This record gives sequence, structure tokens and C-alpha cells, in this order.
Amino acid sequence: MRARNYCSPRENTRVENGELEAAKNQAQLLAKQINQAAEFASDLVQRSSSSDIVQSNKSLQERFEELSKIQFAATRVSSFMTFVSTCEPQSFSLGFTRNSETDPKRSTVEGLSQNFQAGVEAKIFICPKTYEGEIIKQHVDQVEVLIEPDDQVASLMINEEFSGNLQVKFVPKVPGAYNITAKINGEKLSNSPFKIQVEERQLELVGDLDLQNENPTGIAVNSKGLIAVASYKHCIMIFDKEGKYVRRLGHHGENPGELDYPVDVTFMNDDEILVAEEGNHRIQQFNVNTGNYIKIFGREGTREAEFKEPSSICMDDQGQFVVAEIGNERVQVLTKDGAPVFAFGDSGPEQLHYPQGCAFHKDIFIVSDYASNCLKLFDSSGKFLRKIGEEGEADGQFKDLWGLYIDRHGNILVCDNKRGVVQQFSIEGRFTGKSVAKLQSACGIAVMPDGRFLVSDFNGNKVFIMK
Repeated sequence: MRARNYCSPRENTRVENGELEAAKNQAQLLAKQINQAAEFASDLVQRSSSSDIVQSNKSLQERFEELSKIQFAATRVSSFMTFVSTCEPQSFSLGFTRNSETDPKRSTVEGLSQNFQAGVEAKIFICPKTYEGEIIKQHVDQVEVLIEPDDQVASLMINEEFSGNLQVKFVPKVPGAYNITAKINGEKLSNSPFKIQVEERQLELVGDLDLQNENPTGIAVNSKGLIAVASYKHCIMIFDKEGKYVRRLGHHGENPGELDYPVDVTFMNDDEILVAEEGNHRIQQFNVNTGNYIKIFGREGTREAEFKEPSSICMDDQGQFVVAEIGNERVQVLTKDGAPVFAFGDSGPEQLHYPQGCAFHKDIFIVSDYASNCLKLFDSSGKFLRKIGEEGEADGQFKDLWGLYIDRHGNILVCDNKRGVVQQFSIEGRFTGKSVAKLQSACGIAVMPDGRFLVSDFNGNKVFIMK
């Protein structure tokens, strides 16, 4: 473990003094134990015979396995981050503070004039300077950053750059005013706290894929940037990460490997996809590299693991696949082998009415309910939690919602088909932005590894790239 440029990878991390000291002591103890085991192994190699080494090998392996399983206690959460820089590369301490040449009053914060948008990662820079106003490239300082309102900050990270400046990355979840307080060695920077204004997000078109009358519906992207697009013309089209056409899977029919109105697609892994067929009332699995059909799940019906007009498919964090059905007005969760786990939304006061899209994020199922013109949120057991939105044509309202996606910052992005826009909401349900250009009929949405969004336009016969 290297202590230089240490900062916690946890989102919204606050390290209290007592917790920091406990973590430090635990790290030092672990380091001591590892060093003792390593020294014993070294002595064994230098002083022992081959038979002694073989006999001791198993016990050494068991000891290192035990040490590797030691876990550190979790820290509390808020939008406060303490960053401690240290110049000892091999040190096992979490950092330290000592007198430095840094003058907090002369140190500056840069990047405050940028266009901050809700749900988008922002970057500002703390620039430590000496009492003479010179830039410090090597320093030993404790830097503290607090962003308020703290419950509206999705994550906060501090990294030291080669130049010596400190990059502060954070995600403001909603529009509004935010105060940023920065301290170096316990002393506030001049004019701290700083105020920034966060605006609604504006998703702009930056490119497109021309699909030539294919009527694209659902869309998915794997970790390598490979794109799979479901076409209402009975096929799946594959594009590489640059948007270049690669191959087509399937053709019209009812046999295995054939497709009838595929409406959505999701990646099981980087090599395999699941396709929801509205016409054949089933799910099919394909290899995207070979184009070969692998397996069929389900058939038309109302029982478990049967489907009627499946409209959307996604994966949960357990590797199970989740299917929304318009015909059965429910959502089913199945194992990767197709065995039923449970279903929800088919009864009760918040029963689904033509669920069009579904997504899973941090133990929450989010369903776009077509007939109700709202999003409905359920917990990991299928219990209803709350809804987002209502019928209408204003921001935060829906006219004809279809596909949806939850990005890595927890933004919910929803395609409003008739209005031709993509709307963004916080996970708590607040409207936070939308696409600028009007599409003919926004249908499906996915995100590229670089953070750009892909939005399928059914009537426009294109997949638009947004950022």
C-alpha cells in the first residue's frame, strides 16, 4: 500500500479523527505482519534445505491468505473529504501534517467559472502557493474540502497532480447554489467558502449512426464499447466503439436464431446478449462475436418464466435478468439459466400498466410505466417504493415514456417518445435536465464507456450520440 496521494475511493467520504487513527493503526499492524511473514520466507530460502522449504510452503501460503482477508472498517459518509499528501512512497501510514511553505491565503482555487451542470462530474483545482506567491510542486499539506448542501453531492474525490495542484472531483446532483469550503493545514483559503451555481443538464447531439430504415428500438453497450441495436426489422445490428457497422444477427422467423420484432437487448457479458422478442414472446441469447444463437428462454404464456409481449430486458447485480412484459403487466426476475426467481407489479395499488422499460440500480428496480406516464420504483424484493413524474408536456412530466438508463452517477435518463426528448432525474425524483435537440421518437438509451449517451430514434432511423 502506497500512502502518497492517499484519498478514500468511497463516495461521499468523511474520515473522522478517531476513525482515521483506527485505520492508521490497523494498516500499520497489517504491514508489520506482512513484513514478518516476508522476512521469514526470505530467511527460509537463504538458510534452509529444499525439503525444509517444501515443508514450510503450505503454512506460508495459509498465513498470507489469512492476511489478505483482513478487512478495514467502513467510514462514515458525507460530502467532506480530507486529503493528506506524504512524500514517503513506501510508508504504510495514511499521511501526516507538518509545517510547510504553503500559505493558504495566497493559495488559489481554479475552475470556478466553468458551466456546472446537475449530474455531471465537475473538476476544480486547489493550487497551493508559497508565502511569496510561487507555485509549490512538492508539498506536505493537509487539504480539507467541504461542499454544501452535503446531501446533494453524489461523490467527492481529491487527487494530486504531477504539477502539485490538487484536483477536486465531485458530482452535484441537482441544480442550485453550492458552497465550497477549502482549507490547507486547517486554515481557510482566501475568500473561502466559494459559491458556484449549478444549472440543469443539457444533453447535446455530437454525432449519429445512420441505420437506413431499420427502426431502432432498444440499445446496449458492453465494457469494450461494442454496440448492439435492436431493430424492428427483425434483427440485431452490431457496431464497434467507433460506430462502424460490424454484423447483423438474426432474420425474420419463429425458429431458434430467428427474430420477430425484437424490442430490447442487454449484454450478459462482453460476448453475449439477451434479446427480448415482442412477436415471439421469448428471450434469446446470442454470441455477438460469431452471431450464433445460443439459447431460448420462455414461451408465450402467463405462468412463471413465460412471457407475453416482453418489452424490456436488463441485468441486476446478481447476474439475473429482468424482463418487463406489456402483455402480462409485470416484471419478472430470472436466473441466468432462466429459472424464475420472483415477479412484481402485477397486483396491488401500484400495479403496472404496460411497463415499457426497466433498469436496476443499487437494489432498486426502476420501471417506465407507459399507461401511467410515470416511473415506478421498487426495492430488491419487488416492494413498491415511490413514483416519479406524471402525465404532461412540461419538464419533469411524461407524454409517452419508453426506455431508460441509470448512469454511474445515479442519474435516471428516460426517453419520452412522443415529445422526442430525453429527460434526466435524480434518484430521489427531481428533474435535473434534458436533451437540447428534439428527436422524432426517442426510444432506447445506453451509455458508452467514455460517458457519451446513445439514443435510438425509431422514426428517425438513427442512433444519436449525446453528451
